[in-house]
Amino acid sequence: MTLICFPHVAGFSMFYAFLGKFSYKNVNKVLLFDYPRKNFSLEGAIDFKQYTNSAIEFIKANVAQDEPYILFGHSMGAFVACEAGLAMQNIYGKAPAGVIVSGQNPPYSVTLGILKKMPTDLIGFAEKLGGIPPKFHENPTMLKRIYDIAEMDLKAISTYQPTLPDNDKRLKLGMLMSGEDDFIIDATHHAHWDKTFCSIHSDNVFTGDHFYFNNHQEEVGALVDKFAGEAIKA
Repeated sequence: MTLICFPHVAGFSMFYAFLGKFSYKNVNKVLLFDYPRKNFSLEGAIDFKQYTNSAIEFIKANVAQDEPYILFGHSMGAFVACEAGLAMQNIYGKAPAGVIVSGQNPPYSVTLGILKKMPTDLIGFAEKLGGIPPKFHENPTMLKRIYDIAEMDLKAISTYQPTLPDNDKRLKLGMLMSGEDDFIIDATHHAHWDKTFCSIHSDNVFTGDHFYFNNHQEEVGALVDKFAGEAIKA
């Protein structure tokens, strides 16, 4: 089983290195994806499809036809994981065995206006989200680069138009993860995950905020491994 991870706004694969170091029973390969932002077209408004299309191409290039795989996406990466999984399943005929979504509301909530109130201060919002390593704050050049990426990512998210699949084209199996103090999560939309997944394996809430996994790496790794085992059986 291969695990592919998609990062958050202004995030990179290094944030999920802990998933690559975990000792799994059911996962034999971990691929940590970085958005090829330098290759995205910036003419006019950036389109979120550039993020999802790059993820789809990565899966197609790195997963063999008969190789089972699961996707893990945190925050913005959760939307990417869902869209990539749906495309691989319903367009390319190679469905993921399961998709793990972390720190995000269901895609359907976007149609209900949850992203219509994007903050005007994108940098301030990115700062509030957190997740920027302290060493970046000590380097003004690096910090500006991170903020520029955050602004780019957030503008892209504002263009996101989720796929709303028919019941028989939903992703087969999902697992949910979040922090109990995550200001991103809106409980009023939580039930709408059933519009993306046929079945939810488990819904896991940890102590902490948007980046809860910083303090729960072993627990998250164990849950990912257990989910991979269940996905193989399914």
